[in-house]
Amino acid sequence: MVLYVPVLHKGYVQIFSDYADKVDALFVIGENFIDEFKFIHKEIRAINPDLSVKLIESMNLFKEVKILNKSSLGLISGQDRIITADESISRNLIIKYFPKNDVTFLPVFLRWDEGNVFSTKPVSYDLESSSQFDREVMKKVNNEADKSSDWWRHVGAAIVKNNEIIVLSHNQHLPSEHTPYINGDPRDFIEAGKMSEFCGSIHAERDIIAIAAKRGIKTEGADIYVSVFPCPACAKLVARAGFSRCFFGSGHASLDGEKNLKDDKVQIILVK
Repeated sequence: MVLYVPVLHKGYVQIFSDYADKVDALFVIGENFIDEFKFIHKEIRAINPDLSVKLIESMNLFKEVKILNKSSLGLISGQDRIITADESISRNLIIKYFPKNDVTFLPVFLRWDEGNVFSTKPVSYDLESSSQFDREVMKKVNNEADKSSDWWRHVGAAIVKNNEIIVLSHNQHLPSEHTPYINGDPRDFIEAGKMSEFCGSIHAERDIIAIAAKRGIKTEGADIYVSVFPCPACAKLVARAGFSRCFFGSGHASLDGEKNLKDDKVQIILVK
């Protein structure tokens, strides 16, 4: 197991508990790698890797806990299976130094219990779908949502044309997924489920539409799949972008989001 451990929190403890008896050793990513791959200013709450190792050792879960520095790269061979966190520093480390290893990426970012999110009226959808294709796309969208570092909601979204996923993304903080752990999250001071437009992350729907614009991909006539029904602002954007159908897996309707989709003749479909 190879992990960037800036702060010990519930997400890391859960991974430790689930995988401690399945790995030979835990390598905590050292500072020289962190400096190489970090794209933002130093995290003020981050603890030194040496201290991380001592704290993890005190849990008595792993056979060995070591720091991974450039001088110790040889301790992991190209044949080893690596378990790591699905976050930017770990992903870049794997791409550069362990491209031939079999790697499992695990979600590590925290989020609030979905049951605590304020819910309003159900979505008045046009159709239900249980087709194998729609379920497979929604599964990929939900897996993508797990990459989000947003504390309040993990959402995945995809653009589909001619039965092919063209763009796939999730709601995320910029410039780095670690931003809420550094600066906090402004939604901490807002009642759950309200003021969805006030957030520190870019919504998944906005991100895939921005990516499509950057790549010159036409959204008119395409389908959009979202793990959670769009907020009012994203629903307006989906409608104006010319999507024909909006597939969703869960969520509620609030304000005029649903109405804007229907007014622009966007068919709303629940994937069961």
